[in-house]
Amino acid sequence: MEKNNFLQKYTVFDLVLIAMLTAITVAFKAIAGELVRLITGPLGIPGGALAGGLYMLWLPLVIALINKRGAALLISLVQSIVLLITGLPGGHGIWTFLTYLAPALAVELIMLIKGSKEYNILHFIYSVIIANIIGTFGSNLVFFRISLLPLMFTLAAAALSGALGGIIGYFTFVKVKDLFITKNSQIKQQRNDKEAKQQHDNEEKEQQ
Repeated sequence: MEKNNFLQKYTVFDLVLIAMLTAITVAFKAIAGELVRLITGPLGIPGGALAGGLYMLWLPLVIALINKRGAALLISLVQSIVLLITGLPGGHGIWTFLTYLAPALAVELIMLIKGSKEYNILHFIYSVIIANIIGTFGSNLVFFRISLLPLMFTLAAAALSGALGGIIGYFTFVKVKDLFITKNSQIKQQRNDKEAKQQHDNEEKEQQ
């Protein structure tokens, strides 16, 4: 039973949302990545550094929307598998698991620092900045291997892109959070009602 606990905590609505965000990010990365590389390619700068903030903003967003730990890792794992199987742009072979899961893990850790308060704009900005820097650095290690000075410039660009992505992610969260909170509350209530009814039925059977 314990082995299934991780996925059991996600509702069908949560899993559908994760699948949708995975599809959006993979498609966006394939299209936007190629466009950005037209600019960064001649400069010898990895395109993901500039566009990465827009790839990474979905990681804190999915955590904030469904409010469950492991969501960012789950979406990154699915992305890695899809890219590895399909060979779409943005993958790094077997190293895709490292370059995608490491940023997701960083986001998970940063989003843990919340206490009883809601997620704020700093959660999004810091998590996307760190995730994009880690992703850019990891891509450089396994693929580009550019020299120190261009690497520092690339990481600075990744930080700026991450800050922008974090801001966009936060305001997206603000716009849509009420819809998701209401929907999740309805699903939880339906689940609780179903469990209560099942428990009541079991008690009646025992009395008979």
